[in-house]
Amino acid sequence: MRMLARLQAAMIVFLALVAYLMPAPVQAQTTLPQWYELRTQKFAILYADGDLARAEEYATFVDEVYDEITSIFSHAAPTPVTLRLYPTRRAYDAANPLAAPIQGIIAHADFRRNEVVVILDQTTAQSPEEIKNNVRHELTHIVLAELSSNRLNVGFHEGIAQYVERPTPDLERKATALRQALERDALLPWSALDDRDQIYGSPQIGYPQTLSIVAFLVERFSFVKLREFVTVSARSSGYRSALERTYGMPSTDLERMWREWLPSYLDGGFRHNALTEYDLTPIETLIADGRYAEAKRELELAIPWLRNTQQNDVLAHAQDLLAQSETGLRAEVLAQQTRAALEAHDYATAENLAKRALDAYTSLENQSRIETLTVYATIARRGLRAMALLEQATALAGDWRTFADARIIADQAAAEFLSLGNQENAARALTLRAEIDRVQSLAGIALLIIGLAGIAVGFTRRLVVREAEVW
Repeated sequence: MRMLARLQAAMIVFLALVAYLMPAPVQAQTTLPQWYELRTQKFAILYADGDLARAEEYATFVDEVYDEITSIFSHAAPTPVTLRLYPTRRAYDAANPLAAPIQGIIAHADFRRNEVVVILDQTTAQSPEEIKNNVRHELTHIVLAELSSNRLNVGFHEGIAQYVERPTPDLERKATALRQALERDALLPWSALDDRDQIYGSPQIGYPQTLSIVAFLVERFSFVKLREFVTVSARSSGYRSALERTYGMPSTDLERMWREWLPSYLDGGFRHNALTEYDLTPIETLIADGRYAEAKRELELAIPWLRNTQQNDVLAHAQDLLAQSETGLRAEVLAQQTRAALEAHDYATAENLAKRALDAYTSLENQSRIETLTVYATIARRGLRAMALLEQATALAGDWRTFADARIIADQAAAEFLSLGNQENAARALTLRAEIDRVQSLAGIALLIIGLAGIAVGFTRRLVVREAEVW
């Protein structure tokens, strides 16, 4: 558990001491190294006499690490970040005398100074990937402190900082230690996540357990949700409140779910990391469920990471999924506009919008939305037919010889409009029918009057005109 001990000490400094540990004046004058600076695009690397070559080694990868962490969290720490390379533990202790009793310190981070510290003589036994992990881990602490307004607790700080590391043999050792803790029923309760003494006091349990908690949240709910939890922590009274606001359930339920999930993690699941072996299946599920906005958010976070880590095949698929999510979002807008057009009884616009939305949802194979838009399209066509009937009835009403047909068609239009809930146009159709009835009534009265007048004229004529005598 050598790495755990080193990380333990490093994080004790990070969370408890670093912001306040200033070198004693006398020691600073006599034992602190003379600092020289080597600049990269994102870092100001400070190194002591004789360490230029080591500084140049760090300069070959620190900007790449910065881009990785920036991509993961969609948050850029202010640049330049200071990377201070202490040549020896003795020089480090001279600058940080309160840290002298703590064994195994390799690195620490001070977000207030935007500074990462590495003690070079403590890294000699590390592999190149472990050396990079030192920077990944500490830079993540800086980013997490900024995103959470320094309110994220120690447990999640350590769990997330471990999760962004690349796999090394130490991962197997952590899994073994966690398995042993589970078998002994020695796991820490989640309430211990707030307690740095418990996390750092039992690093052989605290570190692997916090890593597993983060892995659980990522696997079950996605890394995007985890990042949301970090930012929500800045506005929450504590981690329990932030968890419930982010995941929609109490922390006790999440803890129970984590314990049920833990055996699968120890059975080999710990080797899978969403950041190093990006699994797009959850995003595919979001798209299949029509949750396009969520999918787009996750993909916008994943794609820069995939690009920076050159996971080209996964990147190509992610870009295709991003295009699908954007198509889905456009389809949702079209569907909303279609509904609004139907409510406004603008059937021509609704039919056009429904067709475009249907084409989009068909390309996404979203059957439920296809069914909804098919209903919308049918309503639009019925509305257009009713409008056509009203126009036809209006035209026929202009000729008294087609009044009967006009009345029938006006009735049909009124019935269709009423079934569509279009009271305004139904009233127009009924008014037209009433007008036809009125005109027909007036015409009937007129014909009756004319007929009566004809009879009267004939009768009068008989009275005043004498029949010709018969010869």
